[in-house]
Amino acid sequence: MSTLPALASRGPTSLPVPVRGSEERSAPTRPDHMIPAPHLPDLPEDGAVIGNLLAAFSASGQAVALYDDADRLRYANAVYRQIFVGGNQGDFTFPDLLRYGAAHGFGTQIEDDVEALIARTYGRRRKLPRRAFETDLLDGRWLWMEELALPNGWVMTVGSDITALKQNEKTLRRAHEEAILASRTDVLTGLPNRRYILELLDAALAGENRATSRLCIAILDLDRFKDINDAHGHETGDAVLRHFTASCRVRLRQGDHLGRLGGEEFLALIPGASLRDAVRLMDRVREGFPAIDLGAGRPGLRYTFSAGLAEAAPGDDRRTLLMRADHALYGAKAAGRNRSMAGLPGKDGVWDPRGLLGATPPAR
Repeated sequence: MSTLPALASRGPTSLPVPVRGSEERSAPTRPDHMIPAPHLPDLPEDGAVIGNLLAAFSASGQAVALYDDADRLRYANAVYRQIFVGGNQGDFTFPDLLRYGAAHGFGTQIEDDVEALIARTYGRRRKLPRRAFETDLLDGRWLWMEELALPNGWVMTVGSDITALKQNEKTLRRAHEEAILASRTDVLTGLPNRRYILELLDAALAGENRATSRLCIAILDLDRFKDINDAHGHETGDAVLRHFTASCRVRLRQGDHLGRLGGEEFLALIPGASLRDAVRLMDRVREGFPAIDLGAGRPGLRYTFSAGLAEAAPGDDRRTLLMRADHALYGAKAAGRNRSMAGLPGKDGVWDPRGLLGATPPAR
């Protein structure tokens, strides 16, 4: 029966390394000098323990390997050899094992040059007597690798297949992401819902560049939307809201945000624009606004919207900025709808860009 080689003197070790997408976690958290070295028991001279260990390793579904102090692979069970060298029974050093795997499509995922990986590996080995980390394989599986550096420089490596756990983890992560997205999304329009668009507004007002960058908002409200619902039904009303969403999306700038506040009311965040430019943008959105096709040979339904705008000023928070834009929206409705108006900071009145109210435009 084969026996394990006698343990050699202390020397360099060979540690498989975490690769692209790996997460390394060391077993102990204490500094190296506080971690006791593994105790090596005295083995019976009859070799019964060694023989049974070899039999157990051979029958194990785990990948088991032992490297000597010169990085030579002195023992590897069939699982380990199949994973890292495709079952090759040849003699390997640890660097040769990585090179062989990279050349023949076995072992770990290597994102860059294998020689660079080997160099990095040798630069960070023996940081801890015990290490544990995840590694992804070229065949799509994942292993949980555990390494034990013996006092004499030999290294034992045990890899356990955690592919099913990783798949469950991925499924849970995807479900978590989908739940977050659902909590932020308006079901009818697919836009950010009220809570999320207001969170985006808060974040924009609290941004690092807030003092030097401009931010405008626009509250958009469909005109006479109740009449549409009463005349055509709520199903058509829902179709109008979706149509309005799609039409605005293609007309707003990249980097602008549009969310639904509720009902027929929407909020647009317009970063980096002056108040005058934001009003012009709303006018461009309104120009040539398409009618919605109701199908069944019916004529297209045309509708309009009004907008109230405001530019964030020093000291503004969500409440004051929204209040100013809301005030401007009421002004636009009172002036006949289908238009944009802007609220000025520190004033009760609003600026009508068409001059209908006789207010003075902002000097910008």
